Amino acid sequence: MQTYFESELAKLRKRITKMLNLVSGQLDRSFQVLLNGDTEMIAQIKKDENKVDKLDIKIDKLCQRIFALAQPVAGDLRFIMASLRIGNEMERISDMAYEITRRSETVSLYPEILGQYEIPGLLDQIRKLFVQLQESFMNGNSSLAYDIIARCKIREEDCKTIFNEIVAQMTKKSNVIIIATDLILIIRNLERIIGHIENIAESIIFIVDAKIVRHSRLSEGKNKGEKDETTDGDDEA
Repeated sequence: MQTYFESELAKLRKRITKMLNLVSGQLDRSFQVLLNGDTEMIAQIKKDENKVDKLDIKIDKLCQRIFALAQPVAGDLRFIMASLRIGNEMERISDMAYEITRRSETVSLYPEILGQYEIPGLLDQIRKLFVQLQESFMNGNSSLAYDIIARCKIREEDCKTIFNEIVAQMTKKSNVIIIATDLILIIRNLERIIGHIENIAESIIFIVDAKIVRHSRLSEGKNKGEKDETTDGDDEA
């Protein structure tokens, strides 16, 4: 029979999983709106955004209750701390998914431009990253989380390249100018979504391996066997 503490931890894990599933669905729908102009999905995306917001609040309150009543330590403490961050990161991804749909009405009318900048491929890579993020969390797979972070770096560079290409061509091609502002904001939101996926992957590593990784040295440290940067509460000022 589960103790009260075990029951609360199970509830927290269930809510995080539900939130991951909701955000995954939001991303899929928002990308369909962008690529296909399927505006009928916008209402569901907004509805899911409200659900994500409510779950974020519930997760925050549940974590506070566990801290107050159970005094968790070690792995359980890491899980609760990371859950607070994961909930916050997913709430931001949810907001950005909805923002993308708001900018997609005009952009979706120019599929040739989206293809020119290889945006469909970028969206597919982001989908795959989030699916693997779900797998990493569910299975406690920190190796997969490291891989996700490394590939997030590549996708972030892709976003920067696309952004620069759009800006460079705005003065040369009139068809780009028509949608340039919305397209630039969409790319910026995609880049931020990738950053939040990266942060969630870091939180999974913290849960599983008890390590706080640093963005800039992560891939090098993992590949060369170097010690990951960690903090133990006594950092220098």
